[in-house]
Amino acid sequence: MDERFVILDTETTGLLAPELVSVAVVDCRGRTVLSETVRPAKPIEPEASRISGITMESVADRPEFPAVAADVSQALDGRLVVIYNAAYDTQVLRNTCARYGIEVPAFRPWCAMEWFARLYGEWDEGRGAYIWQSLSKAATYFGVVQESAHSAVADCLTTWKILEEAFRRSGLRVPGMEPLL
Repeated sequence: MDERFVILDTETTGLLAPELVSVAVVDCRGRTVLSETVRPAKPIEPEASRISGITMESVADRPEFPAVAADVSQALDGRLVVIYNAAYDTQVLRNTCARYGIEVPAFRPWCAMEWFARLYGEWDEGRGAYIWQSLSKAATYFGVVQESAHSAVADCLTTWKILEEAFRRSGLRVPGMEPLL
């Protein structure tokens, strides 16, 4: 695997102390390294099921996170990890690992959502920060077709295609993107 970076995405139980139900990792060439669905210890919130299509019934026969934790660690440990909304997905991973008493993989997150917010340039005077934009909006901006929104592997591939298009275009490198080059 090319060591420059990998891309991570998760689907979760919702917004309240979220736990991972699906995790995917794609390498910097767009190849799927990991794609797993697990049965969470806590119920999936109805809104999360509506968004991702993942229900408690659909994961009833899946293993719990400890069965795939070593694979997740192997995919992430020591790497630069691109995440669209890094704060959220890293918290989900921390929550899930804590629930099972598993060490969180050591990696360096790079938030593609924060990068795109700066690039998109919509400023919020009240917050004194750029407004975060959805992955769908980033895909549209770059002319990337989003195959299946809210599937961990599809969202990883969408993020990868966005980065590929940004690399292809001149002048779209903004501060903070240097680690990916």
